Amino acid sequence: MALVARDLGYTYSAGAHYQVRALSGITLELERGELLVIAGATGSGKSTLLKLLAGLLQPAQGTVAVDDEPPASRAARGRVAIVFQNPESQFFAETLLADVGFGPRNLGVPDPGAAATSALEAVGLDPESFGLRSPFTLSGGEARRAAIAGALAMGAHYLLLDEPTAGLDARGRRDVLAAVDAERARAGVVVVTHDPDEFLASATRVLALDAGTPAFDGTVDALTADPSAYEAAGLRL
Repeated sequence: MALVARDLGYTYSAGAHYQVRALSGITLELERGELLVIAGATGSGKSTLLKLLAGLLQPAQGTVAVDDEPPASRAARGRVAIVFQNPESQFFAETLLADVGFGPRNLGVPDPGAAATSALEAVGLDPESFGLRSPFTLSGGEARRAAIAGALAMGAHYLLLDEPTAGLDARGRRDVLAAVDAERARAGVVVVTHDPDEFLASATRVLALDAGTPAFDGTVDALTADPSAYEAAGLRL
C-alpha cells in the first residue's frame, strides 16, 4: 500500500492562450515509514504537486492513487492530510483545540479531544496555554505549528507538508522536526521545501523539480555522490 503518482502532469488555465504548464512527467511512490523531500526553486511546481497528491487538483494527465484508491474517493477519506504554506488559510474555529480536533471528529475518531491535545503537544504548543486561544491570535510560527498539529491529529496514512519550518525560530524548528520523525513511525511523509538540508539526514528519497519536471530523483547517498543535476536546478547542498 502506498501513495503513488504515475506520469503526472498539470496545466493551469488549460486551453487558454495564457495556459501555464506547471508539471510534467512526475512519477513517485511513497510508502508508510518513508520521508520524501521535494525541493525546487519558486515556481518549480512543488505546491501544485502536493495538491495533486492530496486530490485537491485533478491531473491533466497521469494518475494518483492512495492505497490503490483515487485520492478524492470516499474510500481514501482521511488517508491524506495536507498542511499549506500559509497556515492561516486552514483555520476557522473559535479555539485552537476545536480547530485541531475538527479533522479527527469528522473522521469518527473515538476521542478527538485527546487526539487534538496530543497533536498540540507534539509540535510544542502547550494545550493548557494555547488550547482555548483563537487560532487567529497566534504568531506566524505558532500558526504554522498549529496547522501541522491539525494534520497530525487526523492520524492520516500520508502527511503532506508545504514549507513546514519556514518562519520558525530554533525551538519551533526542533519541535516540528521531532514531530515529523515521530510521525514516520506510522505514516509516509512528504516535505516540500526551498531549503531541504535539515530534512536530508532522515530522508529516504529526494525529488528536485526544475520548471515542473524532475531534475533529480534518488536517494540522499546518490545526491551527495553527484549533486550536479540537483545544482543545475538552482539548488545547493
